[in-house]
Amino acid sequence: MSVIPAWSAGLGLGFLVALPLGPIGLLCVRSVLRNGFLCGFAIGLGAAAIDVLYAGLGLAGVGKLLDISVLRTALGLAGAVVMAYLGFRSVRSAFRARSAVVDTEGETVQPWEAFRTALTATAANPATIGYWAAAFAAATAANVTDTLADSLAMLVGVGSGTLLWFTTLSTGAMLFRRWFTARMLQGVDLLAGVGVIFFGGVLAYQAIG
Repeated sequence: MSVIPAWSAGLGLGFLVALPLGPIGLLCVRSVLRNGFLCGFAIGLGAAAIDVLYAGLGLAGVGKLLDISVLRTALGLAGAVVMAYLGFRSVRSAFRARSAVVDTEGETVQPWEAFRTALTATAANPATIGYWAAAFAAATAANVTDTLADSLAMLVGVGSGTLLWFTTLSTGAMLFRRWFTARMLQGVDLLAGVGVIFFGGVLAYQAIG
């Protein structure tokens, strides 16, 4: 039996979940404008890796652990701290006058560093496991993941969809990169930093709410 329907469903879910311009998207745009396409692509790889991991955990039923309020609160607050740190680092960059290619301490200037940042930032929201658990439950009800092969195909599709969106976002940012002045890049740093801090605050509120 073909696994294409399961892969296609995962592709659509991965793409749509990544589509809203959240904290990882902001970090991706910022990294591309300052350091080039490969850093944005690396962020996409990191985000895709965590999405596949969390989707797999959701498929395995680990999302039920988030019903434990103490664990959910602890993970949520830990994620909020990570978001606040990443946001603060970006805001700090906004107040340092420099060009887009200066390699300064704390900057994500290498693809591997961008990948690591994406892993940390994406994993900072453990509630994503619960989302993927619900997504796979719906897929099971719709007979999309009847077999192990279908489930694995859907996981691959999730990663492919996430990476597809971040590749598209990175390409778009790269096309406009040439028109950004140093002052405009500082504005991007500030916007990204405030945005990530805001998402961290929302995560903290949800954790203790």
